[in-house]
Amino acid sequence: MTNAYGVGTDQDAGQDGTGNRNRDGGTVLRTHATAVLATGSALLSVPLAVALHTAACGTLPPVLAPLLPLAPFVWPLTAAVAAGVAYAAVRRARTRRRPTAPPPAAAALAPVPTDPAGLPAPADHFTGRAVETDAVLRLVRIGHRAIAVTGAPGTGKSALAVRLAHELRPLYPDGRLYADLGGGRGEPSAPAAVLAVLLAALGAPAEEQSGSSDALAARFRGRTAGRRILLLLDDAADAAQARALLPAGEHCLTLVTSRDPLRELPEATPVPLTPLTEPDALALLAAVAGPVGPAAEAGRVEAVPGPTAEADHARAVVHACGLLPLAVRVAAGATRSRPTGRIPALAGRLAAERDRLHHLRLGDLAVRGAFEAAYAALRADDRALLRGLGACPAAPVTVRIAAAAAALDPAGIRSGLDRLADAQLARPAGPDAYRLHDLVRLLAAERFDHETSPADRRAVLERILIAYTEDASGHGSRAWGLAEQHAVPHLVRAAVREGLHHRAHGLALAADAWLEGRPGQSPRLAMWAAVLDAARRSGEQGWTAHAMRGLGSAYAHEGQLDRAVDHLGMAAALQRHAAARTERAATRRLLGAVLRGAGRYEEALRELRAALEGCREANDTAGEAEVLCGLGVLHLDRRRPDEAIDCLERALPVLARHTGDAAGLADARRHLGTAYAQAGGFVPAERQLHSALALYRRCGLTAGEGWTLRELGRLEERRGAYGAGVVLHRAALAAFERAGLGAGIAAAAEAVGDNLQVQGDQWGADEEYRRAAAAHRLLGDHAGEAEVRRKLGF
Repeated sequence: MTNAYGVGTDQDAGQDGTGNRNRDGGTVLRTHATAVLATGSALLSVPLAVALHTAACGTLPPVLAPLLPLAPFVWPLTAAVAAGVAYAAVRRARTRRRPTAPPPAAAALAPVPTDPAGLPAPADHFTGRAVETDAVLRLVRIGHRAIAVTGAPGTGKSALAVRLAHELRPLYPDGRLYADLGGGRGEPSAPAAVLAVLLAALGAPAEEQSGSSDALAARFRGRTAGRRILLLLDDAADAAQARALLPAGEHCLTLVTSRDPLRELPEATPVPLTPLTEPDALALLAAVAGPVGPAAEAGRVEAVPGPTAEADHARAVVHACGLLPLAVRVAAGATRSRPTGRIPALAGRLAAERDRLHHLRLGDLAVRGAFEAAYAALRADDRALLRGLGACPAAPVTVRIAAAAAALDPAGIRSGLDRLADAQLARPAGPDAYRLHDLVRLLAAERFDHETSPADRRAVLERILIAYTEDASGHGSRAWGLAEQHAVPHLVRAAVREGLHHRAHGLALAADAWLEGRPGQSPRLAMWAAVLDAARRSGEQGWTAHAMRGLGSAYAHEGQLDRAVDHLGMAAALQRHAAARTERAATRRLLGAVLRGAGRYEEALRELRAALEGCREANDTAGEAEVLCGLGVLHLDRRRPDEAIDCLERALPVLARHTGDAAGLADARRHLGTAYAQAGGFVPAERQLHSALALYRRCGLTAGEGWTLRELGRLEERRGAYGAGVVLHRAALAAFERAGLGAGIAAAAEAVGDNLQVQGDQWGADEEYRRAAAAHRLLGDHAGEAEVRRKLGF
């Protein structure tokens, strides 16, 4: 049975505390009487034998002849000994019949249960956790007596532990006990109260269910010694609470669940839980929500949806839930009463981060509640730290950024971050960074908005912006990755919303050079669009020019050349009078490069010559070298390799001296290699191209690597080695796909098609041409698409 404390066991009447049937008093008395008679007979047999020998022979036996002088005393002495033995035996029998209180450890041990009524029912639609289940079962097989299932709120610790307890119940016939310790609710049960109920469940009398915690723990250990009992301690607050409740039996098993990592409970082997894998989360969504998509109409349930629009929506849902079992269950349950199309609708509702926690609620079950309880249990300074982290973007937060958010020094912030990790609200993401789960971050952002004054919010955000800008300006951005690529535009937009226009503009300028070399330009476009918004709000015309130039550069990298020309043209017009010469020259150089890419050679030549003149007037040697590179590429496109070689050879020494611009040097060497190849100088062409390839790979510039591989493929084709050429073109295509560069994908696919066509593989060539046409269509490059379709025969 289960009592009000959530502690349960089962009982089977008819046995006493020793596990033996009670014997009646008559049986015991007869047993003792028999013992007395047997003892008396044994003692009297010897003197009777001596007496018979003496009567028959007239003398003592030879062995006893030396005792002849004592013969008159033998019979009295024998009688006295026999009487004493009989009296002692009877007294001992009477003493045993008197009732005495048994020692606490041996009194009334729990009866053998017949069914596991003490355990909660296992959760419906349990999905996944195969690795963790195997880990627990392996630990049980090798004899571990305590296992701690730990993890963040909502990871399904209790569901896994209850399921395992039911699975293991045949191994523990002497009892299955369950106690909800209340740690996650912020109301941990006192160990003494839990022990009293556990003792009652084990059949202890009322007088043994009270006393100090130490006394109750000793009695509990005594009653579990030598038994096979499974104890499930659910939701332990900490190691101290769990340790006081551990049984003593070496064949007992204790399963503990806790949000605390329980590092101070070495008796328990940890099995940590993380969010589900995507396939397991999708299977849980399908199991709880019921049939979805086309399968619903056919009466089927797709555990893992296939490559359909419905599957994409399902994936969006589980990732919006952070792959947490609790969140997926709540989201799926909320769709059961909705009509067809509920998964796409759910994905739409969960897409907006600010409303996501509001939608993850089903009746009295809310994901927000699980995290709010953990938040409320934190110290005041740790709650303030978590709120500050809510102002940071969805990315690993370095110790330096966290220190800026909390206005603390990096040395002092580590202990706070470690405490958040112990509370399962953060986790280490490297030697110097921590990551918040997405739903925890949303809760932190809510608390930041609701519990922080506007002035304090602005101050926190400003400190974070300064730290990010310093990282970007001081080459700290070299260690940045994909997360920072999306964090920067998020911060710039937040700064504009808070009116921190100068901070938004400064971060954009500092981070642009790094973002320019990353795969995909969407974050960069979002960043400069936010700066353009700030410029319009503040009336800063110079910022408008910077934003237009940044947008033009990003569009150029995306292959949207017409939009790039429009934005760069507006930037050049705005800079005509206000900007410095070097800034105007840089914009015109970029505009010339884009015009060249669009095939507008005369306009490009005019812009590049104007840029070269501006650099010379400003004595900008580095800028002059960059313009010379642009002119060299233009001459390449115009099929004038000698003029291209002249420009590029003049630029190369200057770029080589600027060791910080490895990407510019790599570009110059790649273009110079192409120029030598056009002029027929295959040896210097190959040397320059391989030098460029090494530089690109050293800098991690995948797009540049792709363009260089394509040029090396063309070089092999000029030599007649089409087999080697197609291998290089395919390598270039793979590099462009990794970089997400549509223009490169189109160019490399077309190059592969041209090569295969020459080799006579028309079917393979057409397949690559179709891929190139699709890439041109996505870019909006209708001229490029038409050219490829001409090769397909359309």
